[in-house]
Amino acid sequence: MRLVATLLVRDEADVVAATVEHHLDQGAELVVVTDNGSVDGTTEVLEAYARRGVVDLLHEPDHTYRQAQWVTRMAHRAAVEHRADWVLHLDADEFWVPVDRSRTVHAVLSDVPAQFGSVTARREDLVGRRGARGPWPSRLRWRDLETLSERGTPLAAKVVHRAAADIVVEQGNHAVQGLTLSPWPETPLDIYHVPLRSWEQFRRKIDNGGSAYAANTELDESIGWHWRADYERLQQGTLHAAYQDRIPRLPALLRAAAEGRVRRDSWLLHHLRALRGRAVRPDLLEAVLTGARPQP
Repeated sequence: MRLVATLLVRDEADVVAATVEHHLDQGAELVVVTDNGSVDGTTEVLEAYARRGVVDLLHEPDHTYRQAQWVTRMAHRAAVEHRADWVLHLDADEFWVPVDRSRTVHAVLSDVPAQFGSVTARREDLVGRRGARGPWPSRLRWRDLETLSERGTPLAAKVVHRAAADIVVEQGNHAVQGLTLSPWPETPLDIYHVPLRSWEQFRRKIDNGGSAYAANTELDESIGWHWRADYERLQQGTLHAAYQDRIPRLPALLRAAAEGRVRRDSWLLHHLRALRGRAVRPDLLEAVLTGARPQP
């Protein structure tokens, strides 16, 4: 079974090497990447992986966040040019893992019965405590078991699907149109989500994504509503306060843990540390773990 991942990325140098290495370790043979005009060193990191033959790097300079179109293009490329059997759609801040951590994503998908064409994965944030210092893998070690959006709704699941040349990936990678097979009713995959890695990273993300959504007049304003809301805060000068409010203090974390709403979870940190010994570019992974600037 051949698993190929796709990744749409812009300015994620602090995490992208870990994203690539982790999913290669989970059984993806290749990551098809669209770099959306990065200027922070992300492009150079991806070029280093492309030279090793594990990334197929595309460039998309248009800053209108046509995610559905660009990810669909990568899904087609994965199916036709790279002969994938399954296609996994990533964001840079997502780490897919089996519920049974002793297995790999590849192993789980290999076991999906032939009559099913897609598998959903639930997302849960990894959070840190306010005031903690150090690189994000060392700080984000609390798993929010009830991760909710600003509107109080659970984070939407993501989907991995059997490869096909004529599918359409919806905005956000939450669903796929054109599959002829039913979704598998089981949910054997989790996603560690790490959206709040630092204030600098978060501000840049909202500036990039919010301005891109604003430039795309074809999308309904309900699409990407959370980006749009934070972009308005950025313009009003209130985004930093909102960012701080989303990072709990230690007493709040301990109360939530006692109530079963969060759990101490260092699996991703230990996994990334152990992965250095078998990484394609251990130096780039080490830069993520230490918070250093990558030197491809």
